[in-house]
Amino acid sequence: MNIQKAFRDLLAGIKLYNVWLYQAWHELSAKFKRTFLGSLWIAGQFVASSLALSIVFGGILGQSLHDVLPKIMGGILAFNLVTLPLSGGAEVFVGSAGIIRNHAHPYTYYVFETLAKNFMEFAHNGVVYYILVLIVGAITLPHWIILITLPLVLITIFCWMTLTGLAAARFRDLRYLAPFLGSLLFFMTPIFWDAEHMTGPRSVIVHYNPFYGLVEFIRAPLMGRIPPQICWNQVFIVLVIGLVLWVINFSLFRRRIAFWV
Repeated sequence: MNIQKAFRDLLAGIKLYNVWLYQAWHELSAKFKRTFLGSLWIAGQFVASSLALSIVFGGILGQSLHDVLPKIMGGILAFNLVTLPLSGGAEVFVGSAGIIRNHAHPYTYYVFETLAKNFMEFAHNGVVYYILVLIVGAITLPHWIILITLPLVLITIFCWMTLTGLAAARFRDLRYLAPFLGSLLFFMTPIFWDAEHMTGPRSVIVHYNPFYGLVEFIRAPLMGRIPPQICWNQVFIVLVIGLVLWVINFSLFRRRIAFWV
């Protein structure tokens, strides 16, 4: 019975797509209302950090901006999306506590809204990514495999963001721990360094880091490549575990969210 209610909540959330899409767009656009650069501020930190890392590590590794910029910029673009369960998942229910207590929206609505808002930022920065790689002469057409990999990544994010939101609503320390873990994982994920450079015992940082697979599921197709086999294995495992845990935990604790927040 609880499982049926969980899936009814999911279907009800999907049916409200016009509401959470509009709300996500409204929050994103209102954030930069009456600013001179408007939505370009969304890409400001993305471009600045990508160029800084590309110039520094390109110089250290003896690589030109033509070679290193697409890799680093694509990695940051993908990382900002795939770490959403850590950067935004902890606030998905707690941050909407007032609305949850006063409105009868399905709980998945809040997850969809957060995911939609961040995907819009991802799409906006994706345009900026192609503009910059075009400027440095490293433009490549995206591989068609992204039509498969991107939906798999979004489903994975949805599952784990719900789980993080549930846990953070019950244990408030996660609101501070999750973003910290996201910052730490930025340096432990092959974004501005190559996975093959990790050998010996240190290779566990690559082989057992699920964010590596999720990042490559987006970055590799953007650069016209198919993700390596290790990434398919990682994403498959993380996705299956996420789906199973979502069904179990959302079914058991969905009704307690209103009391926890």
